[in-house]
Amino acid sequence: MTTGDIAQRRMGALALFTFCLFAALVARLWFLQVMQAPEFAETAAANRTREIFTEAPRGQIYDAKGRLLAGRRESLVVVLDWTELREFDEEARFDIYREVADELNGQGIKMKVEALETRFQAARNGSLKPVVVADDVGEQVWVAMAERDLAGFHVERRWIRVYPYGSIGSHIIGYTGTVANQDRANELNAANRTKIYFPGDELGLAGIERLFENSLRGLPEIRKVEIDANNRVIGTVEVLQHAIPGQDIHLSIDIDLQYSAEQILIDELRLARRREACKGCSPHVAEAGSLVALDVNDGSVVALASVPTFDPSDFVFGIGAEQFAYLRDRPDQPFLDRSTRGLYAPGSTFKPVTAYAALESGARSEWELWNDQGRYTIENCTSSTSGAGCVFRNAGEVVLGEVDLRTSLEVSSDTYYYSLGERFWVEQALYGETVIQDTAELFGFGKPTGVQLPVEEDGRVPTPENRRAEFGEDRGWFTGDNVNLSIGQGDLLVTPLQLANSYAMLATGGVRYQPRLIDRVSGGAPGAEDQEFLPRVDNDLPLNPAYLAPIRDGLLRVARTGTATQAFAGFDLDRYPIVGKTGTSQVNNRADFSLFAAFGPWPNPQYS
Repeated sequence: MTTGDIAQRRMGALALFTFCLFAALVARLWFLQVMQAPEFAETAAANRTREIFTEAPRGQIYDAKGRLLAGRRESLVVVLDWTELREFDEEARFDIYREVADELNGQGIKMKVEALETRFQAARNGSLKPVVVADDVGEQVWVAMAERDLAGFHVERRWIRVYPYGSIGSHIIGYTGTVANQDRANELNAANRTKIYFPGDELGLAGIERLFENSLRGLPEIRKVEIDANNRVIGTVEVLQHAIPGQDIHLSIDIDLQYSAEQILIDELRLARRREACKGCSPHVAEAGSLVALDVNDGSVVALASVPTFDPSDFVFGIGAEQFAYLRDRPDQPFLDRSTRGLYAPGSTFKPVTAYAALESGARSEWELWNDQGRYTIENCTSSTSGAGCVFRNAGEVVLGEVDLRTSLEVSSDTYYYSLGERFWVEQALYGETVIQDTAELFGFGKPTGVQLPVEEDGRVPTPENRRAEFGEDRGWFTGDNVNLSIGQGDLLVTPLQLANSYAMLATGGVRYQPRLIDRVSGGAPGAEDQEFLPRVDNDLPLNPAYLAPIRDGLLRVARTGTATQAFAGFDLDRYPIVGKTGTSQVNNRADFSLFAAFGPWPNPQYS
């Protein structure tokens, strides 16, 4: 083969190879431009559009008479759009921050450059939604910001929470905050896909705001927007879903009575602090209290007051870390709802429970007399066998003489009940190990009432069994423990709501309702059904009328001639007869707690 033939073959091979490459390229172009053109067109369109979610107005909260307790209004807010600011380097960004901070500070709105950078960094989460940096600004700020046209900062109208009655009922209503970051938003979205959350969105954090968050939160507006190559919004393509406000909550609370309850507490605590302490005693602290009012006929909560309190309006625009720490760490604990979470020894207000146990078990009849000598000594007692000492005394060791069941309640004889506590424990073969505890549980102690709030304490009814479970077999139950329990002392703990509900049960003769804060939920999305919360019976086993009668008779005397006579001086007991009981509970290293539990008017009680 000659040199020319070899060259010709090589040229032919090169031509064939080139043709094959060209054919493959043509085929690929045909496939991309013809076969996959629709798919690419769809992808391209998707790359030019995004969906933006805008929060809907939050549902509102009303009292029993339709008065607004937690509402909404539109507010002007300054927002930071991180998708615009990310186009600037750090130096240029901070130049913009300084201009914004100067403008806001000049308008009386405190703002730091560092705070704006913090918001920017926190917002870099993939969402197009701007984040709020200043709330409730005036029209002049809107005009000034528009004139300066600062990149990444705009003024918008948004819905915000308002609380017309301030701190009144704040433990019930609760407060809102914001979704802190994308991780928190992801948690919320995983739990509820129908109402999507983004960082900066409003979120119920306490009370009804928290428990009914899903009802109060509306369905957001969803807009498909067109964006440019820099991810900036050019305009709206279409509105996929219009905003739908959240549902409204209607409470059983009467805000006038709630205000009165809180004001009574404030006034009485102030008076208590002014009272002269006994000789050698510390001044009265009297820093906190609770007042609960229930409708005994259906369990509706009429007032649920706890003092001190807080103003939920402080949280609307985001409470500062220092202010929150101050409220959280205050010794009087304003965030603590003492009505449902405060745990107290009920003291003598518990005596009707022990009295009912005595009558039902046959340990003592209603007319049997007990000679009250002011002190009670446990028989055959040594300190190692009593658990709480051998000698127990009336308040002030006052001698009350012969008392029957009615009188024991009227004058609050402790020794009458001490003797029952010892008898129940010493004669377990006859009465059982936990006759007082079993009766306490019948009256609803030791478990939540079921009130419609996010958190409620169980309370504690101490028994030999749970004592051993908590402290081990070496920590037993002694006669002295039973004696203490008989007058509502020792390890027994109740909430004010549990105590009020137990007296409602005394009023009704055995029917005990779950306390009801919510009447109904209404409104919301089209087609959403109103939800009505009917009374729910927690116990409908009737108490024996023969045992209830002497207990009620004794309690009816308390305000007229008994231990509450002074407190009810000047009160028209003929017009509104009160069936109630005073109580004082003692806690180590603390001032005594003062309690009063009652129902009325007798004989047709309406409230406890």
